[in-house]
Amino acid sequence: MEIWKLSEKVSKISDVIPYYFFSLFLSCISFSVFIIVFSGEPSWLQLMPVIIYSFYVVIPYLLFAVPSQIIFNKRPRKFNVFYLLIYTVLSFVAVFLFNVMLFRVEPTYLVKTQIYYGFSFAAAAIYWFWDSVFLQKKN
Repeated sequence: MEIWKLSEKVSKISDVIPYYFFSLFLSCISFSVFIIVFSGEPSWLQLMPVIIYSFYVVIPYLLFAVPSQIIFNKRPRKFNVFYLLIYTVLSFVAVFLFNVMLFRVEPTYLVKTQIYYGFSFAAAAIYWFWDSVFLQKKN
């Protein structure tokens, strides 16, 4: 590969990296606020609990959502329902694995709860929204 082609690719990537960061950061903050509000403890809606939840939320987002976001950014489409569907499927897997591995929740019990479905869809929708705002530039 020629040097100028490599330099051009690195330049394109470095221009987009801040947008990935903003999308991830705002998704983590938004989903943390969602978790606190819908957990029944609105008194926790303070800075420290939001930061703590954001640290928990960033791991599944980095493992599941960001790689798909990079693939989707090759063919950017704002507020594409197909992208939301993919994020939702990945979110179901991520929320399931995260709860089973970290919190030792019984898998059969977890899939029977409304919270699992609500959190999974909310995580996907929030990430999809911020992804569409920051990265999906073309219509």
